[in-house]
Amino acid sequence: MAGGITDSRGRQVLAGPQIRQIFGLHAKTSCQYVLGNLGYAYFLMKSGTRSGLRLTLLLLLVGGVYLVMHNYEQQFVYAPSPFIKKTPREVKLSYDNIALTTDDGVNIQGWFVPAHAPEDPPVTNTPTLTLLFFHGGVGNISDGLAKIHLLHDMGLDVFTVDYHGYGKSGGTPSESGLASDAFAAYSYLMDQRHVKPERVYLYGEDLGAAVAIELATKVRAAGLITEGATASVIEKIEEASPLIPWQFLLRNKFDSLTNIRNVHMPVLNIHSTEDNVVPVDDSRRLSALAHEPKELVEIHGAHCDAFVHSLDSFDLYYDKVSHFILDQPKDKTADTPVSTQTAAPASKDPTPR
Repeated sequence: MAGGITDSRGRQVLAGPQIRQIFGLHAKTSCQYVLGNLGYAYFLMKSGTRSGLRLTLLLLLVGGVYLVMHNYEQQFVYAPSPFIKKTPREVKLSYDNIALTTDDGVNIQGWFVPAHAPEDPPVTNTPTLTLLFFHGGVGNISDGLAKIHLLHDMGLDVFTVDYHGYGKSGGTPSESGLASDAFAAYSYLMDQRHVKPERVYLYGEDLGAAVAIELATKVRAAGLITEGATASVIEKIEEASPLIPWQFLLRNKFDSLTNIRNVHMPVLNIHSTEDNVVPVDDSRRLSALAHEPKELVEIHGAHCDAFVHSLDSFDLYYDKVSHFILDQPKDKTADTPVSTQTAAPASKDPTPR
């Protein structure tokens, strides 16, 4: 081979230039080309690493922001307490402690407070009306005990439950979780207590009003009562922090302004004009969108506690609620027509006994 080198046995071996020819490496220029390509590949690798690092940091930042926003949202909407201050028995009411499992597999707790104690049977065979009560977003069912006592004194069976994460109930609160709680409570009345839909009233205060309104879009009932209702939770959060795109971040919207349009039963909205937590305009807007028959009652006093702060407000509250429930003509499919005379004598004492 021309230009080759002979070894000690007379065999030709390849010289450096020939080796470079075989592999396409032509002198100094070829080496620089290869080194240049290696350098470019290294540059691309470094650029890819930098891009991956930026993407990772961006994802971590977005995830961190989401967690912060989610925590803010949870604290804005829910304020549960595991501590039960009092039970109905401590205010001289008979009750059954009820354990339910929701459709998402969470165990929740509730109280069924009958209008008549087992040792005091009703004086007629007319089925007692039942009120399904949903408490507010702060505390647990024990914080609504004064209201439960008052409604019981109107001659009603009252059933109330603690939401996901409230009181002794399991789980974590969420809009879908509270909807599951409400449906489980309603189903319990239908399936276990055999209460007919036309003899059940839905009542929600504060956040419970949104729960009751949402349930009323799915089930049959004799009527819906809201007290201190928020028109839309997402609207309230957007007002509190207007620069954040909450519509893409929120899981808990509780848009009662939309839901109330799909409620087809009598509606009674109650709200204090002096409410410093939820403005009365929220109930005015809800009432404007509700179908007939409907009524808006404006009282005076604190948020969802006006009925104990003013005698005039208490009388108005009591008269409107009792009239809405006891004097409404009931569905013809009821077993026995309801009589307003069959209810147990109601006490107008605004404080629980």
